[in-house]
Amino acid sequence: MYSQQDLQSINKQLKKVVIGLIAIFLFFLIISIFIKNSVNNITGMIVMILGVCLNIFLWSMYASPIFAYYKFVKDIVTGRTREIQGLVKNISTQPLYKDNKLFYYEVIIEENGVERMLLLDDQKEWPKINKNELYNFQIHDNFITAIKI
Repeated sequence: MYSQQDLQSINKQLKKVVIGLIAIFLFFLIISIFIKNSVNNITGMIVMILGVCLNIFLWSMYASPIFAYYKFVKDIVTGRTREIQGLVKNISTQPLYKDNKLFYYEVIIEENGVERMLLLDDQKEWPKINKNELYNFQIHDNFITAIKI
């Protein structure tokens, strides 16, 4: 389900956001220098502080989740996967905030008499999974990378 193309797509998205943040920072830097030279130093400093605060806010709201998802997909694409077979016991109805600061659906399966929780990425389209049916899961750690019915 995950491919090098997914990684490239997220990388492009991350680059756009970072370039936007750099542009906003440079804009506020230039404006604050202009204000410092024409009005006064304190007003220029206040404008620069507002620009830095805006950048920090935008990084935490937009760029940080994209960066976390980029790291997740990179790990999935370049890491080792294995295949397991399990009976699906339960699937969460809403995505939950889990590892890597991302949202996942919890899939509880029974494998060889042992229950285990797998995480299904909220960002991807997946086939419908039914309870009490046997599935083959391709996994990386506890993250589902592919489902074979």
